[in-house]
Amino acid sequence: MGNRSEKRITAIYPIRLWGMDANGRPFIEAATTLNVSRTGLLLKDVPAKLAVGDVIALKSGEQKCRFRIVWIGQAGTSEAGHLGLQSLQPHKYIWNLKLPAPAIDIYTRPQQCERRLSRRLRCSVSAQVRSGGSADSIRAFITDVSLGGCYISMSAPFALEAKLAIAIWLDERTKIWADGIVISNHQGYGIGVKFLNLSHKNLDDLKNFLELLPEPQSSASAITPAGWRERIWTKEK
Repeated sequence: MGNRSEKRITAIYPIRLWGMDANGRPFIEAATTLNVSRTGLLLKDVPAKLAVGDVIALKSGEQKCRFRIVWIGQAGTSEAGHLGLQSLQPHKYIWNLKLPAPAIDIYTRPQQCERRLSRRLRCSVSAQVRSGGSADSIRAFITDVSLGGCYISMSAPFALEAKLAIAIWLDERTKIWADGIVISNHQGYGIGVKFLNLSHKNLDDLKNFLELLPEPQSSASAITPAGWRERIWTKEK
């Protein structure tokens, strides 16, 4: 079952959005909403190259509001060009619509084919994790990893969308560094992290490490205890 915090309704609206893209360049684009709620929405047909955590502005009619990107559709799928947004001004309502009263939206996500662009494999390697500009790091273990991200086991997880600096010991002599963003957290279990960048050397070292790991016995073996597999973005579309 889904976990949206409020009900959404289907709404097809042309809008304008602008901000800075993933390359640090300003953009202004036209797009279309698919559904909206009081504090979030799903867009389609967004051509700009953006990243989770980016802040953009959106205009509907004469109303403007700032949003944070919390979900991006994977390239090469039917959801390419889709963006899930969360309002940074939740008391500012920009839609000329009558929305349902606040309530949890219980829904079932349709079955989809595998969306990952890289395989995720079980492992058990040490890591040091540091949040934002903090000088203090936390020792933890990575329990599965891919070229795109990892799951870090910890009892007190970081908040969603926290930016992290991660050091990963692939073996006794090989350590790689990566920046990441928290895309799911599960109290008492850990956090799902998406890598934001890896140097060519660190990427090569990670590829070599993945080749040494055994393939999972089934798709279920790639799921963490907290169910990260189906929670690529916990704030779903």
